[in-house]
Amino acid sequence: MFSNDQIADIQGFNKVYQNLLKQIDAAILEAGYTLTEKNVLFELSKTERCTANIMIQQLQIDRSYMSRIIAKFEKQGLIEKTQSKTDSRVRYVKLTEAGRREINRLNDIQNHQLGAIFNKLDEKDQKEVWQAVVMIRNKLSDANDRIIIRPFVQSDIEYVISRHKTLYYAERHLSGTFSEYVDEIVYSFVHQFDPRTDCLNILECNGVPAGSIAIAKADEETAQLRFFMLEPEMRQRGFGNQLMDMALQFCRDRGYKKVFLLTITAQIVARHVYETHGFYKVSSNDKSEWGDGVIEERWEREIGSYPLDSACGREYDGVDARKRMR
Repeated sequence: MFSNDQIADIQGFNKVYQNLLKQIDAAILEAGYTLTEKNVLFELSKTERCTANIMIQQLQIDRSYMSRIIAKFEKQGLIEKTQSKTDSRVRYVKLTEAGRREINRLNDIQNHQLGAIFNKLDEKDQKEVWQAVVMIRNKLSDANDRIIIRPFVQSDIEYVISRHKTLYYAERHLSGTFSEYVDEIVYSFVHQFDPRTDCLNILECNGVPAGSIAIAKADEETAQLRFFMLEPEMRQRGFGNQLMDMALQFCRDRGYKKVFLLTITAQIVARHVYETHGFYKVSSNDKSEWGDGVIEERWEREIGSYPLDSACGREYDGVDARKRMR
């Protein structure tokens, strides 16, 4: 049981945290958006197809206010509406290319503001604060989140596409050429998908997609690992290792002898996961069309025979998995 003094310390931390948020929010307000409008744009950036009702439920926004926001964004050319092919009553809302550029701009503003706040600390203090923030996030999340890893459904395809575009820009500033590449490879994967040789698994947190990984057949003995991605709040919690273990077990179960993947040099954390799972870099080449200084790498590993906890495509309870890992 927490003492009154401990509770007071946490309330004091909350006050500091709220003041930091106000500084970040002020930068968004100066960019011409209310905080609710910013949240709507960020929600839309997570999928290629959404509805007003979904956003009302997820963001707890008044229906009339949501209608005004959508009308404003549509007038500004940030969103477009499309009719559902199966239900004439449903109209989907999605970001336009102008909207995606705008969400990228807001990401840059937030990142710059966070950098300005933390650059007031020296390098040692920055590292200590970052580690403390990650620890607090992970402890509280692990105690409260419900995690599963499940096979994909059709609506997950739009999530995989949208989040690869948004996150790779926000974190690596990859270009529109990369966005076009994402569209091409994901739709090609889905079109050729065969559950006997391929899999796409989704990490889900509290009912919401929060990460992905896929295996695609390259030839009879070789598989390609693709679409490995985690939402920022899910990283450094062991879920990347769980996704990777399941994907490799799927390769083993299907009789693949080798698996390879393509990544970029800037993906330091992901490259560490690959290395700890037996992958090694075999080649690299310039990908400057994706952005200045971008280097694409090919990593490979042989497939052994040791067993893992779960096979790709089987629903997986992340809470129990963490207990097994300990």
